[in-house]
Amino acid sequence: MSLWSVNFDLERRTRLATGLTLFTYAACHFISHATGLLFLDNLQAIGHGVILAPWRSSFGVALLLFCFTVHMSLGLFALYRRRHLRMPAIEAWQLGLGLTIPLLLAPHVTDTRVAVLAFGLEDSYFRILYHFWISDPTFGLPRQFLLMVLIWSHGCIGIHMWLRYRDWYRRRAILFLLLALALPVLAIAGLLNSGWELILRAYMDEAVMEAHGPPAKGSPHAHVPAMLASIIFHLQISYLALLAVVLLLRALRNMRERMFDTVRIDYRDGRSIRAPFGFSVLEASRFKGIPHASVCGGRARCSTCRIRVLYGASELPPPGPAERATLAQIGAPEGVRLACQTRPSCDIGVYPMLPADSPLDGLCVLLDQGRELFVTAMFVDLRDSTKLAANRLPYDAIYIVDSYIRATTNAILAEGGHVTSVAGDGVMSLFRLDGDAAEGARAALRAASGVWRAIRRVSRDFADDLEAPLAFGVGLHSGLAIVGAVGPTDRQSLQFLGDTGNIAARLESLTKEKNCVALVSAQTCAAAGLPQPRAFLDAPIRGRADTLRAFPFQGLGDFERWIAGERTPV
Repeated sequence: MSLWSVNFDLERRTRLATGLTLFTYAACHFISHATGLLFLDNLQAIGHGVILAPWRSSFGVALLLFCFTVHMSLGLFALYRRRHLRMPAIEAWQLGLGLTIPLLLAPHVTDTRVAVLAFGLEDSYFRILYHFWISDPTFGLPRQFLLMVLIWSHGCIGIHMWLRYRDWYRRRAILFLLLALALPVLAIAGLLNSGWELILRAYMDEAVMEAHGPPAKGSPHAHVPAMLASIIFHLQISYLALLAVVLLLRALRNMRERMFDTVRIDYRDGRSIRAPFGFSVLEASRFKGIPHASVCGGRARCSTCRIRVLYGASELPPPGPAERATLAQIGAPEGVRLACQTRPSCDIGVYPMLPADSPLDGLCVLLDQGRELFVTAMFVDLRDSTKLAANRLPYDAIYIVDSYIRATTNAILAEGGHVTSVAGDGVMSLFRLDGDAAEGARAALRAASGVWRAIRRVSRDFADDLEAPLAFGVGLHSGLAIVGAVGPTDRQSLQFLGDTGNIAARLESLTKEKNCVALVSAQTCAAAGLPQPRAFLDAPIRGRADTLRAFPFQGLGDFERWIAGERTPV
């Protein structure tokens, strides 16, 4: 593994660990605020005295300061390291929120912790709420609510980016969204309720102002508000200066790299460019305006940017874990690399293996609408369909096939599936687009049962015209696929790209050879949460060295009992 990969992995883990610590503190802080719904005294006793007590200890304060400093430093370093600021919208929001938070956090930290630790002011919610609601309601309260929203949004985006490819997270995405919305709403409601109660107390009892209001003139703490304002000002100016220095260093670095530290990349078509040292081949191509395919956006989640290295391969850093896994999945031969992960330190020659400037005669994938989802694919196909045309008028044969296709597609649509293609008598479909992998697999299995029954009905309806009931095969497989709108811009249709559909079609083709009606892959079985049947076979898949475990079904009764969980068929 290259030093680049090791350092990047360490940085990612450190940023994740410090971010999770800060997010946990924010969650505790919000829960503490929410106790204000149970009146002001409970906010102080429970929220401040119990929930936040560990974070107010010396260790808790030191841990928060360390995590915040490291997390902010890594964020500034990530900004410095970026060769350009073109990025997906969600990443731009995360970066923008992260850079804004320190400006708004400086007044809050100064008023709460610095005022207590350095100047001995009251350490309670009463003083802070008095400041927000009575002393400075015009700026203090809106600034506090804005800070809460920014911190929570930044943390939730980070959590989503971390977990978005995990199946259990996608299945419970709605639940996590509700929790993410509920906690800040309850926290703000708690502050509103406790603030109104404090205003009422201050109106009825002047002692409240004396106990929790700003220091009176002539008191030992009379100079503290001016000192705190000066500290806030200097903290904000220092942060803005630090941010300006990072941007300046980034600009100087880019200028120096473009002038001196460059590598030459020669393309097989004769074009040659010089790119700054540290650019990936994909970044270099786009930097110089050379079209280069990349479906996943440069995250090593696809192989569309792959290149064949014509010379200089021995001087390249070895592939990292993500690149190795992707190359192994497609069975890439030696000399093939992913352009998004290859950062040359010497002159190299490359050959982009997929065209990017004229994709398939006007066909295109809307990448801004495409999503990588865990789906279940089902392929249904008639056997010996050519015999239907024998000794029949063409319209008679078409009528039978049309009845079969309508029955099949209706069974798929009844379970929420999407029919992506009908080629002859083969019907491909997928389940489902909301990311719920378990329900998608179960819906596909129910649809297979419905297709089975529907084709039986068609056979009965045409019993007088058919020598034997319609024979068919069903293949089901679950896995990741890119789902999006594919086709000419004026005639787009929903499609999914990847091995998932190909494997489902291969399993269907094996049903005749294995003398069964349906073949269900182990991945679909696991996704649906069903016990594995005792009978299985290892199916060879074209283009893959290893076999795929699949479970054959010959009878509809066994299949439906297995779906219902009644027993495991033999």
